[in-house]
Amino acid sequence: MTLSLVYPDKIFTYVPPLPRPWTKSVLVVPPQSNPSEIITFKWKEFKGLHHGPLRRLQTALRTVHKRKVKWPVDESTLSGITPSEYLRALLEPTADLFNQLRSLKEVKKPVECISIDLGEFIYGVTFSVETDLRGWQGTPPIILALNAEDLLDADGEISSLVEYALSKALSYKPSVTSVIVTNFNQIIIFSPPVWNRPEPIYDRISTNKLSLGLRVLSTAYLYSVAPHYSIILLPSPIIEPDPTLILPEGPPKDPSEPLLSDEEFFIVHHRHSDFDLATLIRDGDRAHQFFRWKEYVQRTFSKTVAHPHDTLTGETNNIGSIFLPEDFRPIYPYDLSEIPSDTAEHLKSIQRESPLVSYGIADSFTKSKIFTIEIQNLISEGTERGFCTVYKCRLTSIDNEPLSRSTSPPLCLKLFDDRFQVIEKPDLVDNEKRYENVHWWFDTLIVAETSALNESFAYDKLQPVQGTVIPWFYGMHQFTLPDGMILYGLLMEYIDGYELTSDLIRNMSVDRQIKLIQNCRHASRVLDVADVAQRDWHPGQLLIHNKPQTDIDHAVLIDFAMATQTWFLDEPNLLGNYHGVLRIVSSAYEDGPDGMDWKFVWKEFGEPDDWDPIMVFRDRDPGSKEVITLKAREMFPYISSA
Repeated sequence: MTLSLVYPDKIFTYVPPLPRPWTKSVLVVPPQSNPSEIITFKWKEFKGLHHGPLRRLQTALRTVHKRKVKWPVDESTLSGITPSEYLRALLEPTADLFNQLRSLKEVKKPVECISIDLGEFIYGVTFSVETDLRGWQGTPPIILALNAEDLLDADGEISSLVEYALSKALSYKPSVTSVIVTNFNQIIIFSPPVWNRPEPIYDRISTNKLSLGLRVLSTAYLYSVAPHYSIILLPSPIIEPDPTLILPEGPPKDPSEPLLSDEEFFIVHHRHSDFDLATLIRDGDRAHQFFRWKEYVQRTFSKTVAHPHDTLTGETNNIGSIFLPEDFRPIYPYDLSEIPSDTAEHLKSIQRESPLVSYGIADSFTKSKIFTIEIQNLISEGTERGFCTVYKCRLTSIDNEPLSRSTSPPLCLKLFDDRFQVIEKPDLVDNEKRYENVHWWFDTLIVAETSALNESFAYDKLQPVQGTVIPWFYGMHQFTLPDGMILYGLLMEYIDGYELTSDLIRNMSVDRQIKLIQNCRHASRVLDVADVAQRDWHPGQLLIHNKPQTDIDHAVLIDFAMATQTWFLDEPNLLGNYHGVLRIVSSAYEDGPDGMDWKFVWKEFGEPDDWDPIMVFRDRDPGSKEVITLKAREMFPYISSA
């Protein structure tokens, strides 16, 4: 058996061989038994019983797409073993899969594939999963292999051999909710009565890949009964603090130090990182002083901290007091080979040269220690609740060597000023409860340096595609403003682009609109391949730029301050870029040209990629019962009801 690292959504593309034929000496009829000892049901056929478990499994495998697992890609040895040995050998990889993807916190012991003894001619396998979690939807399935020419009799009823085998399985595990029976020619899934369904049902499976189908169904039915986030650790759609952390901020510096007066306090505090958060969440008086400081700075200072003709001094690659180990990087590097061929062609057609390279100053800037920039104009003041401002600027000197306008291209500067982050002030009316849950007051607090660094890491990950659907990025730096205020910011290529609006598309031909919609889809793919997920998609993050040399309208994605990546295996990333970009493009058509609506966008945008777990639903028309669905291709098209 040869193992290889494979993406989870690709593991079930390898078809294992069938076992060698049954030997004639094995019993093919059940021995005489006391009828009272046999558990019998009047089974009713129910087509499509397998749909739910398969759908849940394929969604989970796509959700953890980036996490490669060891998987057998050459199982030629399986064809040489007996059927009794084969069943366990076929299903061992299922246990191995869950052991690689399980939550070590919730499933502390490895999942096991175990053989069960149900008689000399019944070969059985089940799984052992030990967890204290509640939420089991049943017990692990039992899989049976029988030496029988047919699992149904001449009248199409369940054969006596199968009835006997099912009885043995139910005696072994009365609580079992699924029994999968095969003779390596047919597969039938049996589901005994459960609390919300009194009748026993079965589903005859049709597949042209029987060995693979049996493995998939066994995996799906085990996963279908397990608690969420246990045997496959899935990302949470909501980023929450770890409730098991008692003192996540560490010990306070000096809680006994007397409070400064507000006047003194306001003078020595300039940003969130000047505060000791560990002390704030333990000292209500200091917490209230923090909120008074917030009111003071937002009342006294303007959010627009730079103005045309201002000169700012930058310290190259200065990230402040944040300490980062040299090897601190997201887990998954950018693999260009994962980009679909049509997207790769699109990126090639829109590639722009770095402006710093075009002007011959890229090398000197990269090696610099200090530089100056001149603000040209304000591009964006951000949202009302945001704390970043964006400016058009140009370099005026590098390491004290002046640059003229002819030797310095227009650039974009994004400054992070957390003084202007809106944090809800706590209700101080009830004095008796004024200091309860102080730590909740700071759950949404963001430190500017951390936010800038997070966006910087996203741009660094996207370096292979910078100058296409991503701007050229020139690093995170520390900037000193004319008034002496120090802020952290990002310097990048200036994109001459516009937000996608209905007014913009009205002036485009249909063909041009179609290409633009498809090009926006390419942009979302680029983020997926990079494992960079925007968590706050809005129209301002997608600019439409036209490359003059080719006259191609395409998307350029910006603003990754809230983006997430996978930093630790036990904290998987949730990708929702497909839906985010689709929603932005569709919204431009809500008030678009006649006959051009969101249905037009969905058609041209295309279905999600094979790795994408997203499913998008929408009523075709207001009040319509018809629903349009966008989802990736079925992962298991070779499995259906007979």
